[in-house]
Amino acid sequence: MNAPLIFLAIDVAAIVCALLLGARVLSGAPRRRSAWLVALIALCSVASVVLSHQEYGYWMPPALRIDVGPWAAALNLARNLTAGLLMVLCHALFTDRKRFPPWLLVLLAVQLGLEEPGRSLVPAGWRYARLVTQTAPSLLQTLFVGFALYWTLADWRADLVESRRRTRALTLVIIGVVTIASVLLTRVLIDPNSRANYLAHVALTAGYLAILTALLFQFMDGGLRRHLDIGGEGRVTAARAAAVDTETGPALARLTTLLEDEQICQQPGLSLKALAGRVGLPEYRLRRLIHEQLGYRNFNALLHDYRIKEACRQLRDPQLRRTPILTIALSVGYESANTFNRGFLEIMRLTPSAYRARERADGAGQTTPEPK
Repeated sequence: MNAPLIFLAIDVAAIVCALLLGARVLSGAPRRRSAWLVALIALCSVASVVLSHQEYGYWMPPALRIDVGPWAAALNLARNLTAGLLMVLCHALFTDRKRFPPWLLVLLAVQLGLEEPGRSLVPAGWRYARLVTQTAPSLLQTLFVGFALYWTLADWRADLVESRRRTRALTLVIIGVVTIASVLLTRVLIDPNSRANYLAHVALTAGYLAILTALLFQFMDGGLRRHLDIGGEGRVTAARAAAVDTETGPALARLTTLLEDEQICQQPGLSLKALAGRVGLPEYRLRRLIHEQLGYRNFNALLHDYRIKEACRQLRDPQLRRTPILTIALSVGYESANTFNRGFLEIMRLTPSAYRARERADGAGQTTPEPK
């Protein structure tokens, strides 16, 4: 079999696997945002493969070329949406529903505008045409990939959901192959009109195919649903919880004592490793214990809840009304006012100073409920 037919087989297999993946994910969780994001990313990869048969037509036999006609702009837009979608997906999977930065959506709109209609509106002979239609969008895509990497790596050690920790590793591979290599190789480092660019595209498509095949195999045994956190991974069933209690009851009792009585969360810089040492469990077992028995998905969320709960008590205390908020923040375990203010606002939906003022105004202390 000659090389063009091998390349065609790779393209067709990648398209089929991408469509199957999108369909299976959507059929498994049609109402989940993460499922739609995965399906859209899969569809964007299909657009990339189809459009390549027009853009790289010079290097292909005539029989393998495709004229997409008026669909070229839509396919190009979809292809270059991948980095932005991956960024949004990483935020949805790994940040536990924190608000997505709106300014990143503005930059995504700018990037797409430079792609289309920017490519068709900018004169080809203009000296800055490549900068506007190629380099600038590529830099924006690189920025989106950077945020995807950040959200993937930021809370890795604090993540208490074991399947989601594995998902982070898988995401790093996808980011490296699908976005970084694609953006840098085919748009910046290699001449877009060269045969080397076409061969780089084929190599990247083969990488897509390997990833898609692995994901489909994961889905066959239900693993993809867990890896993508599509259904959420809450507390275990009552039967399994009872089994866990039987096995780790003493450890759970020690953990509860440390959290409720000794208020260990107020220790500055408390790490999961240090807490595991105090409980007497390996880290992986403590992660599972906290997640399954206390319902937390992230160790930092546990720290924030216990610290903010104590901070609320101190802010309500009439005897501490003259105590600076920074002093209270430091006393409950925070090492900076900014981190305390962000955590307080995220949980209580108002600032510490506003909470204290509201408590004083109410007098009787009937205010916004404390965190759990």
